[in-house]
Amino acid sequence: MMSENHEHIYQLLLKKRNGTINESDDQYVSALISGHEDVELMWRALKHSFSLPGEEKFWQQIDVTNAWTSVRSELSVKHTGILSIRKWLFAAAVVIVAMVGISLIWKTTHRKVEQTPAVVTATPAPANGLQLQLAGGETIALPYNQAKQNIKAGDVQLNAGARKLQFTGGTAMGNGFNTLTVPPKMDYKLLLSDGTEVWLNATSKLRFPFNFTGNKREVYLDGEAYFQVTKNDAKPFIVHTEQTDIEVLGTSFNVNAYNDGITRTSLVSGSVIARADGKEIHLRPGQEATYKTDKGYDVHSFDESEVLAWMKGVYVFHNTSLQEIAEVLERWYGVRVVFDNKELASKKFTGGLEKLQRLDYFLETLELIGDIHYSYDANGTLHLK
Repeated sequence: MMSENHEHIYQLLLKKRNGTINESDDQYVSALISGHEDVELMWRALKHSFSLPGEEKFWQQIDVTNAWTSVRSELSVKHTGILSIRKWLFAAAVVIVAMVGISLIWKTTHRKVEQTPAVVTATPAPANGLQLQLAGGETIALPYNQAKQNIKAGDVQLNAGARKLQFTGGTAMGNGFNTLTVPPKMDYKLLLSDGTEVWLNATSKLRFPFNFTGNKREVYLDGEAYFQVTKNDAKPFIVHTEQTDIEVLGTSFNVNAYNDGITRTSLVSGSVIARADGKEIHLRPGQEATYKTDKGYDVHSFDESEVLAWMKGVYVFHNTSLQEIAEVLERWYGVRVVFDNKELASKKFTGGLEKLQRLDYFLETLELIGDIHYSYDANGTLHLK
């Protein structure tokens, strides 16, 4: 590599990725990228990594020379001049590993083309697909990343597609609860009749009425969802989970009720009252209440960018056991995970995972960084050892 200081170049690349670089530095480092293979490789590894708060200051305090030397030794081109994907994954991981342990984030851009919604009749939903079960028992298949469709279901006009469902009508459907089911690999947005928006994570269910009647607005959650509730002082909004009830008037908050015995309520704005076992917790913005069946409530602060990262298709983990990560893999990818070496379950990692990328990308890096091997059996079960 050229004689320029490694740390200085890396800091400039970091600023370029974060959009904090000035014009003259941008021109300088862009010329380095174009003229030097080493810098180009560093840039290509860095620009697809996950941005974390305070990282620019962090990198000013460390020596990246050793990490870069490791990258260069692993990226030495032999004969064919072609880099294998394993080397690319290793390169990205080594450059970032001093900051986040392992980083598995690649950002992808998706362009959505708006089209005039097609009018179709409701079709039965296949098992384990994205579906809406009406209060009367009828189950309707919903489109996902497709053009919007207008689906007639009784007196309800469903507008579904492009990862979102909204509806009109429904007065003749009674006060029963419908169930929206989001399978693995997906996330989905629902607009309720009062204007409240709900984002459902993969492997989640929400029971809701087409119309809120009475003096409460009630829904039932199994899994994880982010709520942006329309304010109505006369009619509180209540989210029921298996263990807790969360009451609000108008606010934004996240509820994670995936794990048996644990429910996390994270308040972004407004106010929330969480109840369980006769106890009541009032949260302020920036606070998270974690309820455990054997310990009750614990209130602490939380990082909004991390808790809500799933809405961008990202799972961020800090010093997290492989057992917990495996549970996310099962929800996001619909794959069963088995530990052939039971001791691996407690091994901890820090980094991130993007849902839209192939699972094998994550597993390749896990092998290289964590000395963990994986394989699939004839049934598609993922084995870690």
